[in-house]
Amino acid sequence: MATHTEGDLPKRPAFGTKGRQALIAVNSYAVSKFPTLAINQYDVTIGSGSEKRALIKKIWFSDKLQSQFGAAKNTVLFDGNKLAWSVAAFPFGDRHVATIDLDEGDGVQERRGGRPGRDNTHRVVIQKSGRVPLQVVEAFVKGDYRMDNDVLVGINFLDHLMRETPSKHFITIKRSFFQSSGKSSMERGVEAWKGIFQSVRATQGGRLTINVDVATTVFWSQGTVLDIACRMTQSNSPEELQSRIVKERGKGPTSRDLRRLKRVSFFCTHRKRDTEVRKKVYTIEGFDQSAVDYTFDMKRHNADGGVTTETITAYDYFMRQYNLRLKYPQLPLVKTRKKGEVFPMELCHIQEGQRYPFKLDDRQTAEMIKFTVQRPTIRMEQIKSNVAQLGWNKDPVLARYGMEIDTNMIKSKARILNAPKICYGDGSTDRVFTPRDGKWDLRGKKFAKIGAPLKGWGFMVFAPQRICDESTVKNFIRQLISVYIGHGGQVQNKEPIIMYADQKKSIGTNIFELYKKAGNQVQAKPQMLFFVLSAKSSQPYNEIKAFCELNIGVVSQCLQSRHVGQAKPQYCSNVCMKVNAKLGGTTCFLDKSDHPLFGKEASIIVGADVSHPAPGLDKPSFASMVGSTDMQGSRFAAICNTNGSRTECITTSNMVKFMCTLLRAFRQETTKIPMRIFYFRDGVSEGQYQQIIDDELRDMREACRVLQADYNPKITVTICSKRHHTRFFPVERNAQDRNGNCLPGTIVERDVTHPTEYDFYLAAHNAIQGTARPVHYHVIHDENKMPVDMFQALVYNSCYTYIRASNSVSLIPAVYYAHLASNRARAHEVADEGNTIMTSTSGEKRDPADVAELRPLHDTIKHTMWYV
Repeated sequence: MATHTEGDLPKRPAFGTKGRQALIAVNSYAVSKFPTLAINQYDVTIGSGSEKRALIKKIWFSDKLQSQFGAAKNTVLFDGNKLAWSVAAFPFGDRHVATIDLDEGDGVQERRGGRPGRDNTHRVVIQKSGRVPLQVVEAFVKGDYRMDNDVLVGINFLDHLMRETPSKHFITIKRSFFQSSGKSSMERGVEAWKGIFQSVRATQGGRLTINVDVATTVFWSQGTVLDIACRMTQSNSPEELQSRIVKERGKGPTSRDLRRLKRVSFFCTHRKRDTEVRKKVYTIEGFDQSAVDYTFDMKRHNADGGVTTETITAYDYFMRQYNLRLKYPQLPLVKTRKKGEVFPMELCHIQEGQRYPFKLDDRQTAEMIKFTVQRPTIRMEQIKSNVAQLGWNKDPVLARYGMEIDTNMIKSKARILNAPKICYGDGSTDRVFTPRDGKWDLRGKKFAKIGAPLKGWGFMVFAPQRICDESTVKNFIRQLISVYIGHGGQVQNKEPIIMYADQKKSIGTNIFELYKKAGNQVQAKPQMLFFVLSAKSSQPYNEIKAFCELNIGVVSQCLQSRHVGQAKPQYCSNVCMKVNAKLGGTTCFLDKSDHPLFGKEASIIVGADVSHPAPGLDKPSFASMVGSTDMQGSRFAAICNTNGSRTECITTSNMVKFMCTLLRAFRQETTKIPMRIFYFRDGVSEGQYQQIIDDELRDMREACRVLQADYNPKITVTICSKRHHTRFFPVERNAQDRNGNCLPGTIVERDVTHPTEYDFYLAAHNAIQGTARPVHYHVIHDENKMPVDMFQALVYNSCYTYIRASNSVSLIPAVYYAHLASNRARAHEVADEGNTIMTSTSGEKRDPADVAELRPLHDTIKHTMWYV
């Protein structure tokens, strides 16, 4: 029996019908001729099977091995690891064993640079494992066969077939191809490159399509290791870098930064043998002592035939051997993987085209956004130019295998859904209205539900007094009160406490003093604390949030001092939306005529996200979940926790705890028990859909049973994803906004969606810059069987109720809130010496599953929207 990965996901019940028709070009291309030849698949084992990819590649493409392939040499494809395919048979039949010596034909000099005492021979085993079942892929695409392992094998082959030729001309990273032309230099020794993304997909309409897009990634800049080290550590000169390193003695930020260069490849040019033809490439393993401190024993041959050994410094060695006086002898030497092999930083040149694998800092992220943002017309031209560069019609490998692709973008029959009517509070101008272009003005609007009257509150200024004096703060408070009252808010205490933080005390101590003063002023627990910060940095922000949410149980609002100084009405309005939400209010509701849940049995909307730390950080993964706490599905309680180490699914203990907490919150706030659960889950790749059903759905049911043995609500599970490369390019003017983007409400459910399953792409927002990225919604389990038009309206209309904006957002708010809560809860693991916000009782390395839990939220704010 064929193993299948996502065998029984719900089929598409029907296509939606609401809204007006529009023709949308999508960045996908139809495969017009499918390979029909018999293709052999081979298992390849090189060495022990655990060799590094670079070595595997070297062995596979060695002349000695390639010459044994006979006529198949020009048609064989290799995945760079363990699989090969060929349309022509190999001369050696079904099995072949070869021994390849990589040092064969090398000069003595290079042999010495090889591995002394170890030969460089490798065993290669090629074994035929069968035929690629392409007819199965064709049947799957046409909807006559369900997804199983054979289909995956076939699609994997087609992916490699499409990659074969470009990978010879470009630098390949997964499914993207890059070249350095048009690169843009960034801060800290890195640069952004544009490239081509290409992927094979089976799609609705019974055909295979090729998805092509613009790709961007960050590479190390070229230059010497010294140049890059200076730029990376933001040293103005090599002298400054040198003095910093000497001062830090290997234990400071500079040395930490330098560690990022580990595994970066470089070459040298200071020796006669360093010609372009035989350029030897080394890998940085770390850094050693400086050239004046590093010594080794050097053998010298005397005139009388004897050998004397003398101890020499690296500095003297380069002087004597190459007549090179090092300019910066105090800098640490670069260590390579070979024991005892070191080079001065100033003589190492970084090899082009190496991806930078670390998280970008804020400045770099801003530079990257600037580099990647493209208006739809420009992006469309770039995609067309990418297709021309890929040159499918001239690709010899595609021709040999019999595959042809239409080079015109697919045009899909899409629909533009009508915007919902939204309601503000009594006394608003245009209390009920239909927004145009996904945005509207807050002026003259009263919030739909007003939070508790503001009585116990206080301000603490962390910015210096010269930047933000007391009269500035008082002026801002007056403006904020006036705007809040204008939006219907109630303020009982118009002169909240104002304090300046004492820099000598810990942040927690400062906040606690404000908490006491603000409480004493009104003889009650404060409802909310405001903090004025001088910059948008993680500290003191994270510590403030952690202390307020974990230690004292008060919601907080941080403000930037420059905005406080300007006190603009629009800024105050934006702050008021957040203040009202944190005090228990709601910005706006959907009109009952446009609310698919109105008048139906109680339903809870649940959003969840699992996020992972940046590569190389020894931090846990995070799970966050939010659940609606009102019948409208507009206010959400949130709960977060650590979730093992790089664990994709929400762990059983988290799922049970989260769901029980959120279901109890719903009941407490609405007095009803929800009989329907709509679960929206972010951050899941296609290969993990089944795992979500097998694990998370099972645990969700378990949580329901924990609450009540016979509680069995109907559950619908939808995966939401923005991590895809599908973009919309409206063909007609009346389907585009003024930038050429699709209008909010554009929905595509043909041509680029799944051949048979229940999914759609929806662009719900008005893209301010660049090309709108639609969200892909895939229903992977559906007990509620809500009609398609109604379900799509639930998703789209909800995007107009995001509590801190006066526009529709791109993603259903439940998932948006899960992101916000998850980002915020990262602050809850900050360990601060002055306070007791420690996450782990011990510092030793733990088992990946055994990560310390987050401290729980303070009881008083559990059901509030503390995270907005």
